[in-house]
Amino acid sequence: MQRLRNLPSFQRSIDHGQYVIELHAWPSPEIASFATFIYEKAAERLLRHFTGSDENEVLRKARVWCEKIS
Repeated sequence: MQRLRNLPSFQRSIDHGQYVIELHAWPSPEIASFATFIYEKAAERLLRHFTGSDENEVLRKARVWCEKIS
């Protein structure tokens, strides 16, 4: 988890109950790419990720997934 957070693509970390959602962005002139990585707080274990070209959509998918799992 710490390694991903140190990448230049790291944008922010979002606390979501027992999970942490990390947002990463890779801008380009053609289209930006976004990814969310969902970690379990207790074990700092990667559970799921979502990718896409719409920042809001990848964040929404991550939040919905966290709520379904809880």
